[in-house]
Amino acid sequence: MDNKEYQLIKDVDYEYDADIGLAYASPVRGVWNIVHMGTLMPQGHQIYVCPVSCLRGVVLTTAEMGAMDKMSTISIGEDNILEGDMEEQLFLGAERVINELPERPRMMMIFTSCIHHFMAVNYRRVYKLLQEKYPDIDFVDCYMDPIMRRTRPVVPVLWRQMHRSLKMREPEELRDDQVNYLGNCFPHEEFCDLTNVLAERGVRKIEINSCRTYDEFLEESRSKVNFVFHNTGVRAAKDLKVRLKQEWMQLRPGYTYDQYDEDLSAACRMCGVEPPAEEWSREQRRLTEAAVQETAELLGDTPVSIDYAAVDRPLELALFLLDHGFNVESVFVETFIESQEVFDALKAARPELKVYATAGWNLRRMERGHDGKVLCIGQKCAYFLDSDYFVNMVENDGLYGYSGTRRLMEMIREAYEEPKPMKELVQVKGLGCCCS
Repeated sequence: MDNKEYQLIKDVDYEYDADIGLAYASPVRGVWNIVHMGTLMPQGHQIYVCPVSCLRGVVLTTAEMGAMDKMSTISIGEDNILEGDMEEQLFLGAERVINELPERPRMMMIFTSCIHHFMAVNYRRVYKLLQEKYPDIDFVDCYMDPIMRRTRPVVPVLWRQMHRSLKMREPEELRDDQVNYLGNCFPHEEFCDLTNVLAERGVRKIEINSCRTYDEFLEESRSKVNFVFHNTGVRAAKDLKVRLKQEWMQLRPGYTYDQYDEDLSAACRMCGVEPPAEEWSREQRRLTEAAVQETAELLGDTPVSIDYAAVDRPLELALFLLDHGFNVESVFVETFIESQEVFDALKAARPELKVYATAGWNLRRMERGHDGKVLCIGQKCAYFLDSDYFVNMVENDGLYGYSGTRRLMEMIREAYEEPKPMKELVQVKGLGCCCS
């Protein structure tokens, strides 16, 4: 992007250089980070081993959640670097945390930081010694190392590491009537077609945010199939394929009816159950089209803006809404993850579509606001356009398929008719996070 706050999509190339140099981080705080995700582990405990300046953010996040009982810290100082005792500090610090906790954790996630890489700390040896001393606790190496964000991005790696305690089962222990969902901050329940279709066929799903005990989480090792809805869960699925021989499939979280039908049929075949009939698909399309049309008629010519933090495929959603008569005015993105086919189709459908680079330094000086009412899907576009009429969601909010699209339409109608206190809501860190 250049010095302008936005570009028209007709002037944008599909290839987008994500290395933008100086970046702007808006005060919108709804997206989850590794602290929020770590608290999902039932009967788990997190230890962050970092310099004090790095600890400040994770401590404040945990305090805001009211989850300080699920996290401990070990601070790294200059003396540890000069003395070369970082392995000993890691071992003794973890030992002290374990001994002082009121209840023994079942899993301990230890987050090392950039300094451990710089100093070539042998943290794996430390975990081996801890595992030998405390065999009733599963120790998992986790990372808070933003210097590695290109080769080892923290969120996908954490989802992988959180499932590292799952062990191979004997063939007779495996179950045909359960599957796992990997990499979801939000449970995929009634507004997820896959959950509904499998449940009707006697197949239940397990995902970490629905587990109440560590033993329930460990039941994931008895499943034969894993499903992934977000790219951030792919590393976990690939790792479990290698370690536990679990098959996996990534469902496409877009807005194309044919893809819904194809993915649901493929998922059912993987589970050994009957795919949905054509009559089911036709009825789902009819219901969804009715919900979309009702929403389009309510909004009329009202401009619509979409951001990437709300939905995984903002360009696909923009194209879907344009095809159904919505007045989509802008998208807020960091990079294009959809196919070039989608990008080109969107450019042809709305060449004047505004594209904002959300992390662009120039948005720091943007005069926030919008002439007239604008309906925003997501916190980031609501913040930049200063709109109280917005869908307050992040990371698809557990929506998938026909039922997910209908729920999104319902949320859009609610947002259009009922303004929210945007300035208050976007300051809530980790939207909808629950650590209970």
